[in-house]
Amino acid sequence: MKIDWDYIQKHWDWLGHIVEALVMAVIVAVLFMVAFPFKTAFLLGLAFSAGHFHGREKRDYETSVKMRPPHLKGYLMWRWSWDQATDFWPTAGVVAVVALLIKYAG
Repeated sequence: MKIDWDYIQKHWDWLGHIVEALVMAVIVAVLFMVAFPFKTAFLLGLAFSAGHFHGREKRDYETSVKMRPPHLKGYLMWRWSWDQATDFWPTAGVVAVVALLIKYAG
């Protein structure tokens, strides 16, 4: 069986970003558990992950429009392409929901 990576990239790229963000959050949380309780460590991991994705999509936007430094207009997320927006917003939404669940769970 041959995997059609072009199809996956075109239709399921957003899901890959969500999985990547959650895995990254777990890795960072495990590192933070040396100094913080579980909930705090996991919230820090989620915050790190969300910041990473925002920075990555901001950089992609700046590169795609050949923005010259200091890149302040890269923070205007409503100017991002559809692909950049659909990479960032679903990931940010899932990370925020998981953070709220951890914060208010038992």
